[in-house]
Amino acid sequence: MRHRHGVAAALLLLVVATAGPGAAAQSATGPTVDFVVTPSRLELRAAPGDTFDVAVTVYNRAADDLTLVAYVEDIAIPVSELLQPDELAYTASRWVRFVTPEVEVAGGDQGEATLQVAIPPATPSGGYHAFGFLQSVVEGGADSLQPSGRIGVTLLLEVAPEGIDVSRAARVSVNDLRVRWDGIFDPEVAATTVVDNIGNAHVITGGLHTYRSWPGAKSLEAKIGPNTTLRGTRHAFETSWGAVPLLGKVTVTSELVYQAGPDELPAIVLQETVWIIPWHLLGALLVALIAGLAVARRRRRKRLTREAEVT
Repeated sequence: MRHRHGVAAALLLLVVATAGPGAAAQSATGPTVDFVVTPSRLELRAAPGDTFDVAVTVYNRAADDLTLVAYVEDIAIPVSELLQPDELAYTASRWVRFVTPEVEVAGGDQGEATLQVAIPPATPSGGYHAFGFLQSVVEGGADSLQPSGRIGVTLLLEVAPEGIDVSRAARVSVNDLRVRWDGIFDPEVAATTVVDNIGNAHVITGGLHTYRSWPGAKSLEAKIGPNTTLRGTRHAFETSWGAVPLLGKVTVTSELVYQAGPDELPAIVLQETVWIIPWHLLGALLVALIAGLAVARRRRRKRLTREAEVT
């Protein structure tokens, strides 16, 4: 696949809930479940409306016959960091299925499981994922529990119309840097980050906001995203910090990147400054000062009046 999508980088952390393609579960007293699935990772490029089959080979290295249940599902971690569970963008599990729900493989032999992919015609360009699993059937009751194993196949799809390259372009900006007051002595700084996806591929934006306060050298980092922005749309999200000075200056430095594949673009560095000025407290102090001056003036007048009466 010419361009790998943004989910691929996160999927490198996942070994699909198993010990790998050669995962095996063994029992000292019962049959051995020992099988291999290949390929364990598929990277394909296709166009909207395409339908095709992908063969997956299963090698049964044990002497006993093997029955595998075949199914497709989404994985919550780490994919949940990139998208909402019910969001269509980036998940292809609704279009992918195994042709047969079970695969029988004789001992010492090999078999085949077929993944069928049917991409809807109106699918937006971008990267999508699905996970296929082959899991051995557990036989026997509580007194004769047999070992089982599960191996996953990662399917990564890049969908793009034929003859049209997937362009990757986005504008990232930080604006509306402001001070909010949760209490009269409790300010916080909030920044709104805006992503304009001007390309025709979904993009993932992430980065880091770092604020530094003055006076003093207090600083704090806040991770941004990942946030998915569908093609041709705008996405805005907010970052906030507490424990900022009651009176002083806060400078926010933003290092943002966006990607529609595993290769990150150079960081977009932005810097903005906001002054934290407790106008409500200063206003109260001013009112108190004016009131104090008025009281002092009134007392002075009374004192001068009494002195005049005495003389």
